[in-house]
Amino acid sequence: MLNPKNTLTEKMTLFWPSHLVAQMFLMKDARFDYDYLALLRLHALGNFKKLTRAITTTPGMLLYLNGNSNSAVTPNENYARELQELFTVGKGPDSRYMESDVMAAARVLTGWEDHQDDLSSLVSLFNPNPPFNPLNHDSGDKQFSTFYNNTVIKGRTGAAGAKETDDLIDMIFQQQEAAKHVCRKIYRWFVYSEIDSKVEAEVISPLADLFFKNNFEVKPVLKALLGSEHFFDPMNRGCLIKNPVDFLIGACRQFQVPFPSSSELALQYDAWSLAYQLRLLGMEPGDPLNVAGWPAYHQQPGYHRLWINSNTLPLRNSFTDMLASEGGLPIYSAKLKFDLLAFTNQLPHPEDPNQLITDSTMLLCANAFDASQIEFLKTILLSGQKADYYWTDAWNSYATNPTDEISKSVVFTRLRQFYAYIAQRPEYQLI
Repeated sequence: MLNPKNTLTEKMTLFWPSHLVAQMFLMKDARFDYDYLALLRLHALGNFKKLTRAITTTPGMLLYLNGNSNSAVTPNENYARELQELFTVGKGPDSRYMESDVMAAARVLTGWEDHQDDLSSLVSLFNPNPPFNPLNHDSGDKQFSTFYNNTVIKGRTGAAGAKETDDLIDMIFQQQEAAKHVCRKIYRWFVYSEIDSKVEAEVISPLADLFFKNNFEVKPVLKALLGSEHFFDPMNRGCLIKNPVDFLIGACRQFQVPFPSSSELALQYDAWSLAYQLRLLGMEPGDPLNVAGWPAYHQQPGYHRLWINSNTLPLRNSFTDMLASEGGLPIYSAKLKFDLLAFTNQLPHPEDPNQLITDSTMLLCANAFDASQIEFLKTILLSGQKADYYWTDAWNSYATNPTDEISKSVVFTRLRQFYAYIAQRPEYQLI
C-alpha cells in the first residue's frame, strides 16, 4: 500500500478481507496467511465468482470457518452459512434462502481438508488441487429451496465429489442478489455508508445488472462507479471518516515518509510494524474484528463514525504529531518521519504564504477551511507577524541554501506546527 504499482489493486486487496473474511491472525501459520492474501491480490480486480470458488477451499478459510472438520458423519455448517449470509447473496430484502439451504450447502462442502500437518501441499496458489477426502464426503443428493429454483445437486462418489462444490458456486451465482449484495459493499467502501431507496434504485441496481451480465467481473463495476457523476457529486466529497489505513498509510504517502531499504532488512521489518499502529486505530489489514468484517462498513447506524472514539481520535492526533516532529514516530529501531520540506517544495509557490495555505489544504483535506482556520495557519507561517514577507524571506533563504541549518530550522519549525495543525482538523479526517 505504501509503494503500489496500482493503487486500485491495493485498495481492493484491502477490501476483500472485509468481505471474504478469514482473519489472518487465527490461521496459525504464516503460509496460510500468505496464500490467503496472495489469492485476494490475484483476483482483486478480477472475477468475484472465481475468487469465491478459490477461497472456499483455500487452507486458511477451511481452518477459519471449520470447513476442514465438515464431514458426512459430523457436518459443520459454519462456512455454508457465511458463504450465503455474508459472502454472496447476503441478507437483502430479496434474499430468501432458507435454513435448509445452509444444511444442503454444508453437505455439498464435506470432504475438504487443509492438511495442517503436511505444509508441503497446502498452498492453493501453487497447488491447484487442494486435498479432498472422498471418505469424508456426503455423496447423497442435495435439495435446495425455491430461492435456488429447487435445484438438486446430484451426489457424487470418489474424487468426483469435489465437483459438487463447483455446482454449488454456479447455483449461488445464478442469483441476482449476489450481485446486489457485493455492489452494496463496494458502494460503502468507495462512496458512502448509507444507501437510501434512491441510491438503491439509481446506483446499486444498475451496477448489479452490469456485474451480473459481466459474469461477476469486478472491473466493469468499478469503472462504472468510479467514473460516474454520482461518484464525483460534491455531496459525496468529504462525507466519510477515513479508515485507519486511508488515514495513516495515506499520510505516509502524502508526506513522502522514507522507509528503510531492503539492504537494511531488520530495520525495514521494524518499520513495517506500522501495521500494529493500524491495529491500535481499529484496522489491522487482513484482520477484521469478526467474520462480518470491519463494523464501519456494515454496522448500523454508526457505520464510518465507528472509526472515531475517545481512544482512536487522540491516537490519530498523536501519530501525526510525532510523524511531523523532528524526532519522528519511533517503531522499535526505526523512526518514521514526514518529509515536510519535500512536500512543501513540490507545491507551485511555497514562498507565498497565501498560496501555500490554499494548495496544501486542497491537497490534504476533502473540504475547504473556513476564514478563521486560514488566518490561524497564516499566523503560524508568519510566526505571529503581519507581513507576508516574514514567511517569504524565510522560505527563500532556505531554498537558496538548503544546507544551512539555521535557515532550515526556521522553516521546519513553522511547517511542523502548520502541518500538525492541519492533520488534527476534522477536514483532514474526512475523505
